[in-house]
Amino acid sequence: MVYKAQNFYDLIKNVKNNIDTNPTIQAIYKYIIYFSLFDVLGKYVFPKEKYLGERYKKLINCYSNWEYKNYISSLQLECILEQVNEHLREIIKVKINKNPLTYNNFFNKIVSADEVDFTEEKLKEGLSDSQLDLYKKNINKIHQARYDNLFYRLRCFVVHELRFPTPNALDLDENSKVPIYFSFYDEYRLWFSPKIISLVLEECIENSKKDITYNPEDIFEFIPKCWIGKKN
Repeated sequence: MVYKAQNFYDLIKNVKNNIDTNPTIQAIYKYIIYFSLFDVLGKYVFPKEKYLGERYKKLINCYSNWEYKNYISSLQLECILEQVNEHLREIIKVKINKNPLTYNNFFNKIVSADEVDFTEEKLKEGLSDSQLDLYKKNINKIHQARYDNLFYRLRCFVVHELRFPTPNALDLDENSKVPIYFSFYDEYRLWFSPKIISLVLEECIENSKKDITYNPEDIFEFIPKCWIGKKN
């Protein structure tokens, strides 16, 4: 059983390495393969987790050392503020309004996420006890803008809709290890480079294989007899 588990991990790692080093594959198309490998790895490591998004977040948070996984995107948080308690909304809005992205100060430039996004501690900084209680009650909404969730959301855009993070012609550093914002026409967009996806995947492969040793055949289900399904 241990041998089969090791063989499974070796195969996943080999596919990833081949994509990393294949000069004929444009970086923008590597997203598709990386995220497909994440799907397989997530199913193997967390077979009882029903929801794909939760498997992604568990993989990243349990097995990745990605320093940005718990960052909260100021841009994405602003998009969901209407879903947050109105009293807390105004406080967070003040914090976001101090963000240079809000005033377009960086247009036509590339901005590191370090400059504009929040750690959990930074977002809660200065809140009173009652405001912290509101924060806790709204934590699920706030965490929609957290990077581990956005990582999964990017996967859905890429795999299901073939939407890629940047236009093909955009000149960004494909090997950037830092999430960035870039100016696109009259708005900013958040970008995770292919290098980031590859590095997080590699960490999840290496770190999870120390814990997971069961037979892959016990996890992945057979295709059902009726491919087209049955009517009720």
